[in-house]
Amino acid sequence: MKKLIAAVVASLGMAVAAPTSAIIVGGIDFGTIGLHSELETATFGETFVNGVGQTLTGYGLVTTVNGDSTYCADGTANCALYFYFHNYTTTFFNGSQVEFTGGVVDIYYSGAPAINLLSQSSAADIAFITGQTAWVELVGHTFTDPIFNATAGTPGATYTLNGNGVLTGASLSENGEGLLDVRFGAFGLPAVQAYLNGNAQPDGLGGFGDKTLTSSSNSAVLNPFDTCTFAPGQFCLQGTANLRGATVVPEPATLALLGLGLVGIVIARRRKQA
Repeated sequence: MKKLIAAVVASLGMAVAAPTSAIIVGGIDFGTIGLHSELETATFGETFVNGVGQTLTGYGLVTTVNGDSTYCADGTANCALYFYFHNYTTTFFNGSQVEFTGGVVDIYYSGAPAINLLSQSSAADIAFITGQTAWVELVGHTFTDPIFNATAGTPGATYTLNGNGVLTGASLSENGEGLLDVRFGAFGLPAVQAYLNGNAQPDGLGGFGDKTLTSSSNSAVLNPFDTCTFAPGQFCLQGTANLRGATVVPEPATLALLGLGLVGIVIARRRKQA
């Protein structure tokens, strides 16, 4: 039993030291940053909207986590995170600015290297992404932005996502900003849900969201397997997006208590067997 307890204590020492080394959650290496996470994407596509009551849909690949493209737990690029967002509904549109309510961002984990999302249609990409392993689900958090409201002429408006669009020649560019909350439940991994539940992004209403979403996209280069005539619902924009926010990392004391609990379980089990 002494050898067994010694092994558990050794494991406890490794656990206590974990916060000073790489933080791995849900198969993803978040590096040593610890209390902050940033999921950056270099490939994402979204649908075109031009009026109230329309729905925004999109998808993409997370290319780096906290700046690292080899973000798999084994330090390689032999896994991938993808996302699929949907259920954002337009509540205001004036031709250059738009406001949305609702919204869901589903993030999926794949145990294989990332595929080229421009090698098939957006419909095929979404079917592929949603067939991977559920990792975490984020939902729109209501916020307000007085500066955006002033330029849009919507004082006091609230939303979960807003955006600005600019038409330069034949090229449409847009940028967007939103807030998201971790949704606890059956979709995804409990460890990821707990880790990303930072609750530190101000919403301008006295509350806090878990993640800030920023995006930038353009219609100049599109998926060659899609058709875009700028009709609502067509995939007419490609770009980048980022998810940023605080994380929840267990304190060393918490990990130590967990380790002591393991020691207690081992002792109790040995006594029962005796």
